Order: sequence, then structure tokens, then C-alpha cells
Amino acid sequence: MELFVTDLDGTLINSKREVPKKSLEILNKLIDEGVNFTVATARTPATAVEILQDLNLKLPVALMNGVLIYDTKELKYIDIKGIEKESAHKVLDIFKSYNKNPLVYGVKDNHLWVYHKDFENVYEYNFYKERVDKRLKTFMQIENYKESIIEANIINFVAFDNYEKIKAIAKEIESIEGITVNYYKDVYEDCYFLEAYSSEASKANGIKYLSKYIDYSKVICFGDNLNDIPMFELANESYATQNAAEEIKKIATDVIGSCEEDGVAEFLLNRFKGK
Repeated sequence: MELFVTDLDGTLINSKREVPKKSLEILNKLIDEGVNFTVATARTPATAVEILQDLNLKLPVALMNGVLIYDTKELKYIDIKGIEKESAHKVLDIFKSYNKNPLVYGVKDNHLWVYHKDFENVYEYNFYKERVDKRLKTFMQIENYKESIIEANIINFVAFDNYEKIKAIAKEIESIEGITVNYYKDVYEDCYFLEAYSSEASKANGIKYLSKYIDYSKVICFGDNLNDIPMFELANESYATQNAAEEIKKIATDVIGSCEEDGVAEFLLNRFKGK
């Protein structure tokens, strides 16, 4: 049995940050016909649920790069890969040494919280502005990170800045046991994006977790950026969109149409044509 898994930004959704109407029509028809299709993305429930609301998914999704397994219909956290408090404090110390205030994500009382200080650049503010009114996430401005996160299950750190600063911070975080850190050019902004989370989490491990719901023997995935590498390495077939990073294209089985051209949906439509 085949399982198809797609990333969202730069892969399934377009520059308007939505699943195009044509893709929705194709994918919903294929899902209704029995195609096993789901999503693995860096996004949180707060934005992913809204984007996916018209897609008739029957399987849970892997969110925040596999940190969360989430039921988008029941709005339910199925699995959470949290960060040990000691490791979280070490990450905060590194950010402090670079005079950088990250966004710190935590789950408390079955709700997603984002702890933050004053925003330092327009990229952080734009990120906040797009998400602040989402009902599944609450932003909380704080004065002291370590005091504020005591009761939360910390799951993720996010930061935006120039390449050199993000690279330097990431290199130090990499030395912390039990933490995975990714950094890459942001899809929408002219800056670099860093995210750090439990090493137990990855899009690949999120896909493995789905074996509790479907007895699949083959994984086919779609992606565009560096955080898709773990699931590309796991998959039997992996397809990069035309707009994908060159590193992803090099390891992909093949390159398909871009996120602006319904690349994932068109690929699946052609694959199942006549079946």
C-alpha cells in the first residue's frame, strides 16, 4: 500500500499561501477514491488547519517537522515530541549570548503558546502579524523566558535574521544533545529562518508514526526545502517541485511542476490516470 506525503509551503501551497482550487479538486477526488494522502510541514496547527480546511484528509498530519502528530478534523494533539527543560535552557543561553530573542513554542492545557519579547526586525513582526489572530495559537509577550516556560511543554524555537547570524547560532545549538536545528532562506521573506526542536522529531519520524493508522509498504513524498531531506531519505520515491532548493532537486527521484502550477496534484492525477 502506498502513502503519499507532501510538504506545504513551496510544495502544495502557492505564493498566496493557499491550496489552489484545482489542486483541491484533484486531491479530494483521489482521496475519496482511496489514495492515502497526508501532509508533513513545519507549520503549526494554528495555520495548517486553516490552510487544509477544504482538503478532505482522512489521516493525521505531521506538523512542526514531526514535533506534532495532529488530527486536523478533531483538532486534537495525538503525539508531542517535547524538549527537555535543561536542553531548552541551553538553547536560550545561546540565543542570549548573541543578543537574539527567539520565539519559543510550548504546549500547555492542550493549547499552543508562543512566548516572545519585543520584535527585533520586520520579518519577525510580519510572522507575528500573520498568525496573532489564529484561534489555535496564543502569542504571549514576556520579560523572562526561563520563568515563563516552567509549566509548558517546550517544543520549538524560531528565529529570523541575516545569514551569518543565523548560521552562527545554529552551529552552537547543534552541539546540544537531543536538539535538531535547521536553517534556510525563508520562502516568503528576504531573510534566514532558524528552527530548533527535539531530535526525536522529524518529518521522517512523523511518517513512521503514521504506521499506527495505515499499513503502508511504500512512501512517496513531495518537498522543496532542506527540512524535507529526512523524509526524502526515508521515502521510496521523492519529488522536488520546480521551485525547490537545488540541494533537494539533487537527491529527488525527479522534479515536478512548481507550487504555482499544481505540481503535486498534477503528478498524482497522471500517476492514477486510468486506474
